[in-house]
Amino acid sequence: IGRIVGNYKIVQALGEGGVGMVYKGVDTMLDREVAIKVLRPELASQTSVVERFRSEAVTLAKLSHPNIATLYSLFRDGQDLLMVLEFLKGETLDHTLYRRGRIPTDEAVPIFCQALEGINYAHKLGIVHRDIKPGNMMLTEEGIVKVLDFGIARLLGSARMTRVGNVIGTLEYMSPEQVKGHETDARSDVYGLGIMLYEMLTGRLPFESENDFALMKMQTENTPTAPRDLNPEIPVEVENAIMKAVAKDPEWRFQSAGDFLEHFLEIGFALPNVTFGFNAMYRKSSRPSKPGINSGEVTT
Repeated sequence: IGRIVGNYKIVQALGEGGVGMVYKGVDTMLDREVAIKVLRPELASQTSVVERFRSEAVTLAKLSHPNIATLYSLFRDGQDLLMVLEFLKGETLDHTLYRRGRIPTDEAVPIFCQALEGINYAHKLGIVHRDIKPGNMMLTEEGIVKVLDFGIARLLGSARMTRVGNVIGTLEYMSPEQVKGHETDARSDVYGLGIMLYEMLTGRLPFESENDFALMKMQTENTPTAPRDLNPEIPVEVENAIMKAVAKDPEWRFQSAGDFLEHFLEIGFALPNVTFGFNAMYRKSSRPSKPGINSGEVTT
């Protein structure tokens, strides 16, 4: 804290991710708040981890969209490798769900459609996120959804990152083909998006278990309880969209986030203007924030 690296002054630790620490910083030349992700020193000697960190930056550099967190810079400082990102004020969707439980359809679907917009943009560039979940969706104070953490994304056609005995992603939102270690594409993201919308509207995940093997078995074999059985206020058309998105066979799903979004446009649930944001949703809190979480300023 207080260290100056290049044009950036580190002012606050925000948290630790899979491969590094994240800090709040200030661009001293532009007087702009930024998020700085620093590769953990003990991992810096591992070539594969360094390449993953660099690949995240290369992927983000290809993405310029209002619903995707912006990458500003990637550079070395001595032995440190640093990624400078857009600093976002707001709260991740998993924190919102923790406080509120399920979200009414007229609020949830516009939020969800913003996530679809961002993911669809990536899909059009041949980029698969591969770790769709509420924790990777930021709702800013202005009501804008920003998709976070393309750290395990890959370009279609590049070498697969899933290896025998090493499944990449978050099991609760992972597609059956991803669980099995098979080739993945945009339809795997569609599956994760379907699980996320299910959770937003019902307040619970379709598959939960403390045993990873049992959870993997559920993802590959079990059919979720119909969302309307848990929340009858969900419109039938929305339930049908969720069940299509989480089909076990990728051929039966929406073939991209764009197809998923088009469905909501057709049934009239994708509202053109979001009239609420993090502040409005925060006032509707029904549960306290998690201990230790500063929900006012969260980034990745």
